[in-house]
Amino acid sequence: MLLQVLFSGLALGSIYGLVALGFAVVFKATEVFNFAQGMFVVCGAYLAVTGISSLQLPFPLAIAFMVLGSALLGVLIHKFLIQPLSGQPMLAVIMLTIALSIALRALIEIIYGSQGLTLNTPLPHGVYQFGELRISQLHLTAALVSWGCMAVFGAFFRFTSIGLLMRATADGHEAAVVSGINVNVMNRLAWAIGCILASVGGLFLGQLQIVSTELESIGLLALPAVVIGGMQSIPGAIVGGLLVGLIEQLAASYISPKSSDIVIYALLLLILMVRPWGLFGQRELGRV
Repeated sequence: MLLQVLFSGLALGSIYGLVALGFAVVFKATEVFNFAQGMFVVCGAYLAVTGISSLQLPFPLAIAFMVLGSALLGVLIHKFLIQPLSGQPMLAVIMLTIALSIALRALIEIIYGSQGLTLNTPLPHGVYQFGELRISQLHLTAALVSWGCMAVFGAFFRFTSIGLLMRATADGHEAAVVSGINVNVMNRLAWAIGCILASVGGLFLGQLQIVSTELESIGLLALPAVVIGGMQSIPGAIVGGLLVGLIEQLAASYISPKSSDIVIYALLLLILMVRPWGLFGQRELGRV
């Protein structure tokens, strides 16, 4: 029983870590606390439904459609909403992301209706049996794809010239501008990556659950994950996602299905009181 719960927790935690990674990339690059990240998960799931069910595209082309649509969404949001607020108080930007989340939810329900949709893909849905341990092939695929995406984007940030420019921009916008880096292009790329990672999470969450705007609440578990791990720490976002997934499954199995949110946010409050910069974040010191 415990092994079953741990595997389910790690699989879900991998998806949460993927969504949290997108959140951390956006925050690290633009210092925007994006409350619309949960709706980006929903948008990814509906783009997948559109590509597979409505447009009848082959699965690889449907995935490409989802990825390109998510990237375009991120670029447009930064260009027309985030960039014009550059230099404004953080509260204004936070309120904009909340308004964006509400607007995206309303738009999706206008286009697709309020009823949930089924996402059918050729991904395996069987079960591996190892004694009493039952491993869902879909959970395993979700975990492997999530870790693959994390590895690809980690290598992108570390070993490519564009990744180096993004890291330089995240470390200091003023220094990046002086060095001749187009900061707006780098920031738009960060938003595109954040949307893509969220959409991949939506692809799997839409199959594990059902495609509806209610997926936003699941996607928003990336927020405590990234705060627990450390707001500006890429590894911290991944570890935070795994912790949230494990805590959710353990609490639901051994305490009560309704207790998982209580335990997760209790841990979040504890981290904020004891180590507000997160488990892997760096403490910022200021001279007064």
